[in-house]
Amino acid sequence: MEPMSAEPPYLLAAQAGTVVRRLYRRVREGGADSPADLFRTLGALRQLTDDLAHVLPGLQEQLEEQLLSGELGSADAAGEAWDKVADVGRALVQARAGGLLMADELRTSQKMLGELTAR
Repeated sequence: MEPMSAEPPYLLAAQAGTVVRRLYRRVREGGADSPADLFRTLGALRQLTDDLAHVLPGLQEQLEEQLLSGELGSADAAGEAWDKVADVGRALVQARAGGLLMADELRTSQKMLGELTAR
């Protein structure tokens, strides 16, 4: 088991974003990636998308915990704060569903590419 990182989650997310932007630039520039490299890239993107989708429920839990502990919102507007937290929760659920769908489509793409290169 890996030890917990001392880096805050937002920094880890920013680092992941930086790497994805590097990947975007690399893919946009083209190159002579082999079919095997493309297959592995699709697999890594599928795993990344799946992992990201699984992070989102934990963020919602943290948001709710912060609201319950009084770290978020104010006592004067408790109902409004709960409504906003619920709105964020719905958006995160939709984002998670989209991420899981994307991971599934990447899995399908990887499988088809594997079949194509196996011929």
